[in-house]
Amino acid sequence: MKIALVHDHYNDQHLDAVIAKMRTLGAPSIHAVWMDCYDCYAALEGCHRVRAAKELGLVPEIVEVEYSDDMASTVLGYDGDEDYEISAICDDAYKATIIEF
Repeated sequence: MKIALVHDHYNDQHLDAVIAKMRTLGAPSIHAVWMDCYDCYAALEGCHRVRAAKELGLVPEIVEVEYSDDMASTVLGYDGDEDYEISAICDDAYKATIIEF
């Protein structure tokens, strides 16, 4: 399984904290869209959790979200302040860091 980290905004200090939590909590659930054209999932969230899972040898559980061109289909931004259109996130997946499990 491959996951494109389309919001790849992590920092090392936060990643270390997520790894520490994940050692107790186990594999994360990640909302993602399957992208046939890229043969991978486009993660709508969780760039720290995906990286931490890889580091720990865990495989994330994918909560599949449908691709949509609809302007109303948005996902809350990681900073909590803005929404992102699902299509805009997914259409940039080819530019993203891709983590393979």
